[in-house]
Amino acid sequence: MKAFRPTLLAAVMTALMAGVPALADTADKLDRVKVDLIAPPMVHKHEQKATTGPKVVEFSMTIEEKKIVIDDKGTTMQAMTFNGSMPGPTMVVHEGDYVEITLVNPASNAMPHNVDFHAATGALGGAKLTNVNPGEQATMRFKADRSGVFVYHCAPEGMVPWHVVSGMSGTLMVLPREGLKDPEGKPLHYDKAYTIGEFDLYIPKDENGKYKDYKTLADSYAETVEVMRTLTPTHVVFNGKVGALTGEGAMKAKVGETVLMIHSQANRDTRPHLIGGHGDWVWETGKFANEPEKNLETWFIRGGSAGAALYTFKQPGVYAYVNHNLIEAFELGAAGHFVVEGKWNDDLMKQIKAPGPISKENAAMLDAKAKKQAAATPAKAGAAKQAAATAPAAKTVATAAASKATSHPAGEKLYKSACVACHSTGVANAPKLGDKAAWNPLIAKGIDSMMEVALKGKGAMPPRGASSADDATLRAAVEYMIGTVQ
Repeated sequence: MKAFRPTLLAAVMTALMAGVPALADTADKLDRVKVDLIAPPMVHKHEQKATTGPKVVEFSMTIEEKKIVIDDKGTTMQAMTFNGSMPGPTMVVHEGDYVEITLVNPASNAMPHNVDFHAATGALGGAKLTNVNPGEQATMRFKADRSGVFVYHCAPEGMVPWHVVSGMSGTLMVLPREGLKDPEGKPLHYDKAYTIGEFDLYIPKDENGKYKDYKTLADSYAETVEVMRTLTPTHVVFNGKVGALTGEGAMKAKVGETVLMIHSQANRDTRPHLIGGHGDWVWETGKFANEPEKNLETWFIRGGSAGAALYTFKQPGVYAYVNHNLIEAFELGAAGHFVVEGKWNDDLMKQIKAPGPISKENAAMLDAKAKKQAAATPAKAGAAKQAAATAPAAKTVATAAASKATSHPAGEKLYKSACVACHSTGVANAPKLGDKAAWNPLIAKGIDSMMEVALKGKGAMPPRGASSADDATLRAAVEYMIGTVQ
């Protein structure tokens, strides 16, 4: 029964295709252009507004089956990919163009594969015309007759979910021939485009709770499917790995640049959010014939679709781009970074007063509130008296901590402009501000060791925290963060 539905559909499609005469093929009369694909998050060069008539755009993708590492703990997965990347390369054409895809399945692979384009019309999105066993290749062409961003994925009979969650999906962007426009018909332009492909991964564990490592793709199949059936992913990642879009892999921009963010999820719903930014214009369903929404804080991408959002960066710093199911972002891995260079604008945001001891007025108000509550609940008076007795000591500790934290004003300023995105939350294994357990092992190694990491970067952290600060200011930022735990 598992393969019944796709097999039935395939039979129907084959009968229809055999019994209906083909219409005239106009594509043979058009100019042809060959595009060399590049790995996400980058997108190959393309015109935003078509300057010529429709054409045939040739693409080629090679299937790669390979073992990959998906987190900083060394967890492995037997992956299946288009062109070796997760997601597969983003292809860009214009409405009215023809997409001609050659799919190559090397003899070294173990599985049959194909490709289903959600933008295509007929033959299961092209899956029935691109079935390739190891050692085979096939070429298929379809007309891009509607604009938008669309998912493509592998869809072999009886194994569709496994292939998709093992890495086999990507995005096709079909731009309107006149380019993107706002609801009033005014042109919208972007300086850079990035693709974020989100994946839910299902890695089996052994009897001791450790993730299993498999020698071959076939070995991984049965137990992976069992985990898949729980509908509970072990990892939710952007571009194939926890932290893939951080550190050296972070997406880059400058203040004043407009970035097109293309976000796809072939299997589950997701909720992209840019911390510290917005979606100036968002095509939540990914279809450019529909008017974009304006100024969204978070947008919703349905499983099996792609969405697009434009944002013009106004402030420098590190922006966290996350799935706003925050458990999936901070615990399972669905987070990336935009590193933005430029000058800070105090008019948009400015710290009026640095953290410090509670003012006398607020302390008096809190004390009065505590006494009022204690009087209203006599049974708790003893506890309140004990708390009051320990308050001076607590105040002394708090004041000392605040004094240390604010003794490096230049460092504090750098922290709040460049370091806060990671160190305020502990994302991407950054030691969280004020977390003694996280900072103590680093403090034990000494300030010179920490400065080496700050200067050169490590893991998800870019060199100098993606800032242009000099060594002294960078050291002050490190000392400011240390001061919060000493």
